[in-house]
This record gives sequence, structure tokens and C-alpha cells, in this order.
Amino acid sequence: MKKGVFSLFDMDDLIRDAGAQRVSECASAKLGEILEDQGELLVFQAKIIARHAGRNSINGSDVRLAASFLRETKTQTS
Repeated sequence: MKKGVFSLFDMDDLIRDAGAQRVSECASAKLGEILEDQGELLVFQAKIIARHAGRNSINGSDVRLAASFLRETKTQTS
């Protein structure tokens, strides 16, 4: 996945929507990096799920299931 997919402006808006009054450029950039990394993991899991179901296309339920797997894995390791 190419890096820098999320704009700093969008990340700034997301952080402000969560309640921050001020946001550094570094914080916006770091949030974008984290979301990209997590997105790559999510898509990888969704691709495995779709292939297991005999499909080449990833659908919404694959993404939801992959997200639940990632949440479960994170909970088990914490």
C-alpha cells in the first residue's frame, strides 16, 4: 500500500472531532501512518477470509470479520 494515503487535513479533522482543540502536524501524520498500517493488516485478513470462502473479491462482511479477528487478537495479547 502506498504511504501517505490520508491527508494531514483529514487526520487533523478526525483528531479535532474527537475533542482536541489543537493538533500538531506530527500528530496528524502519525495518526495517518497508524491507520495505514492497521488498514494493511485488515485488508490482508479480509483477503484470506474471501479466499477461504472461494471468492477473489473482498466484501463488507469479510472486512467486518477481519476487524473482529484483529480486535480479538489485540485483546488476547493485551
